[in-house]
Amino acid sequence: MDIRSGARHFAAIATAGCLGLFVAPATAVGGGIPGLVEGPAHPVGAGNARTYVTVDADGTPTTIGVRLDAAALDELPGGLLPSTEDYVLELPEQADATAFDHVTLDWNSHGHNPEHGFDVPHFDVHFYLLDRATVDAIDPLVPGYVQAATTLPDPRYVPAGYAPGGDPLMATVPGMGLHWLDTADSGHHLTETVLYGTWDGRQAFVEPMMSREWLASRPQLHEPLPQPEAYQRSALHPTTYSVWWDEAAQMYTIELGGLAMRHAS
Repeated sequence: MDIRSGARHFAAIATAGCLGLFVAPATAVGGGIPGLVEGPAHPVGAGNARTYVTVDADGTPTTIGVRLDAAALDELPGGLLPSTEDYVLELPEQADATAFDHVTLDWNSHGHNPEHGFDVPHFDVHFYLLDRATVDAIDPLVPGYVQAATTLPDPRYVPAGYAPGGDPLMATVPGMGLHWLDTADSGHHLTETVLYGTWDGRQAFVEPMMSREWLASRPQLHEPLPQPEAYQRSALHPTTYSVWWDEAAQMYTIELGGLAMRHAS
């Protein structure tokens, strides 16, 4: 989440390589890990990032996530002024049955929003339900922006206890949407949290956010993901949220798991 002005550099990422052992031109099944499918790896910091999907024996997706090499936390862009690097990660085609269209990994060198405690170097991982064309069109210069930015979804489409991070018109982030914060987590020094996003009354993204310092501590976090009461799209939606260090693979993993069918209502 980046709700302050700053330099934005967009880089397209298609993710893969199995546990960083190889890079393939298309999606590939991970060696030795049943059901793991990734796309080609792309440089982030001094390492690489990749999305992945795991599928069961029937080919049904069970988890979706992002994996970072250990070195991806090193040599990240920085400087005296705040900046954001946005990497767009394409998902393997096996993710088509899920609610998600694509993922962005955002590195915020100085953080943002001191009022929410997010003013530390951190990563945002936006799992977008909206397609890239729709997200790219979230632009104040596009006709209809004001109406779309101020149109909020029915409360049942956002988890209980979440609220907009500010006035919808002012707080909507171009190229992202309106961020909703867990009110129980507001006003603290960021370690990790999960945000939700909306745009023009629609569910837009699920966003794990975590400080670089916390991620570098090699955490083991596994917990239920806050759930809305209803869904706008029939698809596989996540019910769990995990962040962990994989010692064997030497990778950090950010995962939305427990994918379960939810029907639009």
